[in-house]
This record gives sequence, structure tokens and C-alpha cells, in this order.
Amino acid sequence: MQLNWAAISAVSDILAAIAVVASLWFVVGQLRQNTKAIVASSRQGLLDADIGLISGFIDHAIDPHLISDSDKLTPENERRITWMVVKALRVREFAWHQYKSGVLDEETWQSYMEPVPGLFSSERARSVLEFYTGDGNFLEEVRARLPAAA
Repeated sequence: MQLNWAAISAVSDILAAIAVVASLWFVVGQLRQNTKAIVASSRQGLLDADIGLISGFIDHAIDPHLISDSDKLTPENERRITWMVVKALRVREFAWHQYKSGVLDEETWQSYMEPVPGLFSSERARSVLEFYTGDGNFLEEVRARLPAAA
């Protein structure tokens, strides 16, 4: 019996092609799974940062949403509220970068920006925007959402 090396070579080429296609499908599946993990991790980071911010509001009974400009605060609480507003901005700026890069969808991005008008309802909180050094495009986005000055 004589071996047909051409037939054996053709069959091995077909098997190699099938193996390549199967490998590519596996890689595509892994990329999709990795992308979902990155999105979940990003959202978890944003959630953790927001919860930390809310905890600060609770721990110190200082909430820029509820404190008007006429409320007298101690110098310590003035600083506290300033840095809490900065923290809220940083969390939202990170979300903005995630949204712009396609990691966050429109609905999630909008939900992170929902508190902005309340957060900046006082001149005390708005003054933070005068020294905040974040991305200029992000700051434009924030200012567009601000309520009209009282």
C-alpha cells in the first residue's frame, strides 16, 4: 500500500485551518469576557468612590446639597465641604473619561451626572469650580448642568 502524501497534506491543512478558526473564536470569547470585567470593575470603582463620598457627608453631617450659602460653618467644615465637592467632581470626571472612552454607556453616564445641579446649588459649592484643575471639556459639561444662579 502506497501513502498518498498529497491527500494527507491536504487533510492536515484543513485540520490546521479548523484549529486556527477555533482558536480565534476562543480569543473572541475571552476578549468579550475581559471587556465585561473591565466595565464591571470601572462601575464598581465609581460606586465605591460615591459611597465613600456619601459616607463623608454622613460622618460629618456636611452635605453641599443641603447647606445654603447663608448657613454659617466653622472653618474646618468650610474646608471639609470644599474638599467633598472636589471629591464629587473627581468621581464624576473619572466617569466622564470612562464614558468618553466607551467603557460607560450613556444611561450610566447620565445617572452619575444627575446629582450635579443639587451639588452646585450654592455659591459655596460653585466656588470650587474656580480653582478645580480638571479637564476643561469636563468642566464645560458640569457648567452646562448647573442651575441658574440665585
